[in-house]
Amino acid sequence: MSNKKVLLEVRNLEVNFKKAGQVVSAVAGLNFDIYEGETLGLVGESGCGKSTTGRALMRIVEPTNGTIVLDGKELTSMKGRELRQERTKMQMIFQDPISSLNPRRRVKDIVAEPLDCWGSAEGDERDRIVFDLLNRVGIDPAIYGNRYARQFSGGQCQRISIARSLAMRPKMLICDEMVSALDVSIQAQILNLLEDLKEEYGLTLLFIAHDLAVVKNVSDRVAVMYLGKMCEIGPSDLMYDAPAHPYTKFLLSAALEANPDSIQDNEVLSGEPPSPLNPPSGCRFRTRCPFATELCASQEPLLTEVTPGHSVACHYPLTTVKA
Repeated sequence: MSNKKVLLEVRNLEVNFKKAGQVVSAVAGLNFDIYEGETLGLVGESGCGKSTTGRALMRIVEPTNGTIVLDGKELTSMKGRELRQERTKMQMIFQDPISSLNPRRRVKDIVAEPLDCWGSAEGDERDRIVFDLLNRVGIDPAIYGNRYARQFSGGQCQRISIARSLAMRPKMLICDEMVSALDVSIQAQILNLLEDLKEEYGLTLLFIAHDLAVVKNVSDRVAVMYLGKMCEIGPSDLMYDAPAHPYTKFLLSAALEANPDSIQDNEVLSGEPPSPLNPPSGCRFRTRCPFATELCASQEPLLTEVTPGHSVACHYPLTTVKA
């Protein structure tokens, strides 16, 4: 990826929430890049901060600290119309496809809403764009264009959401658990559609999910989060074949194999994740890690490259750190 252009650059991203006078550390100092044309998968347990990260990138949730640079322009310092206009380059597809669409609006108007907001197209040109997008995602506009979103299934609503997200021809899509609420057969259809659209429209994707098998199949690189921190990031195949962080290894061990004849010697991760109200000192994973020492409690590990393009935040990585 080193020879590709960086489309999204995130540095020291933090998101804190206040609860009853205490601070919830949802995202704690993330640093990562997403390259033009790639798909970065973001995985981790529920509550690790994946969705909050995606929403913070869109400024739906305001970052507490850090910088977000999209296509050379810093979003964190922008406000008002300037932010809204620049944000058209980055769109988000949400987890619940049904509730993300207005049940009182017709499908063709939902897809056309971004065009109407910005006055990007009017009249016949507007209708042509809407019809093309609906056709492209497998929704016949002549038959279904005048129906309401509440009349569609979850999978169809997700197709409509994808069409709406492409109306402004964005450079990047943030997909937040976009197939987790769908049946397995429908998941495959949506993922195949997404791959086709990525190539056709030249998209860059941040794919947030908890299903490791899905992430492996769609991602060029994978990033693993634990309790608001980045544990590991690297090429998809390498991460699955040789994880360097103990947490990544436990996640992969817990994933079920599709082959019923396969024999798995699953290692179970004991304990519950600590509260983000009072995260552990040093390495946040140390309270559940079988390899933890006093060093892990006193010093926070930094992301360090173990092999080219593969970095891990661990004092005792499972893969030897390169010299």
